[in-house]
Amino acid sequence: MNTNGFDFDQNTRDVLEALCKRGSLPHAIIIESADAQKAAQAAKWLSMYAVCTADDKPCGECAGCHKAQSKTHPDINYPKTTNKSNTYDIDAMRSLIADAYIIPNEANAKVYIFEQADARFTDITQNAFLKLLEEPPRNVYFILICQSALSLLITIRSRCTVLRLKGSIQPEEAALTPAREIVNGILSPREYELMLALRVLSDKKQAEAVLAAVKLLLRDATALLCGAEPIADRELASKLAARFTKQKLIEMAQLCDSAAGTIKQNVNINLLTTWLCGEFRRISWQR
Repeated sequence: MNTNGFDFDQNTRDVLEALCKRGSLPHAIIIESADAQKAAQAAKWLSMYAVCTADDKPCGECAGCHKAQSKTHPDINYPKTTNKSNTYDIDAMRSLIADAYIIPNEANAKVYIFEQADARFTDITQNAFLKLLEEPPRNVYFILICQSALSLLITIRSRCTVLRLKGSIQPEEAALTPAREIVNGILSPREYELMLALRVLSDKKQAEAVLAAVKLLLRDATALLCGAEPIADRELASKLAARFTKQKLIEMAQLCDSAAGTIKQNVNINLLTTWLCGEFRRISWQR
C-alpha cells in the first residue's frame, strides 16, 4: 500500500490497508472522524486509488493520481450545495444520480466525495440517494465524510462500509469557555445575554477558534440526537438537544461557518455580532 505524500497515523494506515486487502474498493464508504482534515485526506487517497492506472495503487506518479491529488480530475466529483441552508437539495441530487450513469471521462471509475455529509444530507435527499446506493453503476464509488455515521439514515449506513478514524477536535479551554457562554446565550430567553457573550468575537485572533468551539458544541447536540456520544460537553449538548431539532442545530453550526468567513473579510464586528445574534434568535424561534 503506497501512502507517499500522506501523513497518516498508524490507525489510518491500518484502516486503509484492511480495506485494500479486499482487492477492490466497496462502492460506498463512510469515513467517520472527529478530525475533518484527516478524513478528507483519507478520502483523497481513496479517490487516487480508484483512478490510478498502476499496479501498486495509488502510485502517486500517474496522471490520474496527480489530478486526484490536486482535485482537478474530471471523474472525481466533490458535490457542492447551492441553497441557503447549505444542504443538498433534491434537484441537485437528481442531477448527480443522472451523472453517475454517464461513463467516465478519463479513468475507468468515477468517484463522488461528499464532505460534511452528516450536515449536508437531509432525510429527503438521503432517500433519493438510496436508490443509487442499492443499484450502483459499475465502477462508481461514493465516499461520505462525517463526524458521526449515526447522523445518517440507517438505510444509508447499511449499504456502506464504515471506516472509523481516530482523531480529536477538542478545542482549547480558552476557546471552549467563551463558546459555552455563547451557547448558553442561545439557550437564554434574554437576548442581552447572547449579545454580551458574542462580544468575545471582537478579538479577531480568538474569534475563529471560539466559533469553531461553538460549532463543536452544536454538533455535540446533533450527535446526541442521533444516538452518538458528545465530544466536548455532554451536559450542554443535552440542553441543546432538548430545546432544538437536528435541523435547527445544523443551521446554527452553518451560521458559525458563515460568521468565521465574514470575520476574515475585515467586517465591522459590532455589525457582525448584531447580525449573528439576530440569526441565532431567528433560528431558535422559527417553526
